[in-house]
Amino acid sequence: MDKKYKGKSNISIVQDYLSGTRPFVQVGYIPKKIKRSVGEEWQGSDGITWRQEVGYKKRINEQADIIHDAIKEKCKCGQIIKWGSKRDKIFFNRTGLCENCIIDYETKLRIVGIYPYYETYKMVSFEIGYTKDIKEKLTDVIRFFNKNSGDVEMICNSEGFIERWKDTNKNEILEETKKDLKLIHKRIAGLIKIKNEVKKKYKESAKKYNLEVYV
Repeated sequence: MDKKYKGKSNISIVQDYLSGTRPFVQVGYIPKKIKRSVGEEWQGSDGITWRQEVGYKKRINEQADIIHDAIKEKCKCGQIIKWGSKRDKIFFNRTGLCENCIIDYETKLRIVGIYPYYETYKMVSFEIGYTKDIKEKLTDVIRFFNKNSGDVEMICNSEGFIERWKDTNKNEILEETKKDLKLIHKRIAGLIKIKNEVKKKYKESAKKYNLEVYV
């Protein structure tokens, strides 16, 4: 308290305060404001973890975050995929439906005669993905032999045994690989054509029977 207020009654001090006079002089430590970057996380003295967002800080609750992430993957029937079976996860990743819902949906397709279009679409889509993987491997082979002499070094087992192939027939390998790559490109084009055709028939037929489409 300031010296001039010593000996004054509490009522007098309050009256001075209301009139604009400050009876107390505060002396102490003013904490330095810490500037944090967006995304930075820190823990306070109370053990609570915070994360800096744009313009504000957000309290981090790990358990709540786990639950929040889990319920993002939810089938239309309400089944939370993370808490379902392994097959629920597999079917959801492929179709967006849990196992029970996809069985029910495919049963409806069979009843109205649409299932062959749907099945062909799924099978062709899978084959396109597999064929594209082969294309990438063939492309890697061509890239390798275009940049290297043709010698091949390969680790053959977990103990680190290395096998080296010297003086491989680089030109022959390149020629055969390029032929295979042309065939793969042709195959992919054919599969895409089939996929588009059955996709169109599947969607048109599903619309006719007011069924959802999963493509």
